[in-house]
Amino acid sequence: MSDSAIAECFGVFDKDNDGKVSADSLGACLRSLGKSPTNAELEELKTQVGKEFDLATLKSIYRKPIRTPNDLQKEMLDAFKALDKDGHGYIQEAELRQLLSTLGDYLSTAEVDELMKEVSVDSNGGISYTQFVDMIVNGYPVSSM
Repeated sequence: MSDSAIAECFGVFDKDNDGKVSADSLGACLRSLGKSPTNAELEELKTQVGKEFDLATLKSIYRKPIRTPNDLQKEMLDAFKALDKDGHGYIQEAELRQLLSTLGDYLSTAEVDELMKEVSVDSNGGISYTQFVDMIVNGYPVSSM
């Protein structure tokens, strides 16, 4: 990504044109630049930048090794494939709910319920993890959040 694209993004978030953006906007800013930081990574970055960050800081953060959606997609697919001993390409809904609510940057029950509204479950309770990962990485319509 070019410096001018990073500067343009920074300008969108610098609503009052004072050369500073609230640390609370860091995640949205990085995601709009094609990065996919975890919540833990974001909290660490916010601790480093304090209450606000400037354009130079954003450029520095952008150049850090933060995962992209493509990295995330590969990692997620690899994890699901490791769980799929039979190689069918499906995970049971109950198992997916448990994984989402207990591992990594886990989701609350309400967040899992909201996400599952958008997931196709077959008659055997299975979910195609390839479609699920694609939905997560490429965005999904939020029904009522």
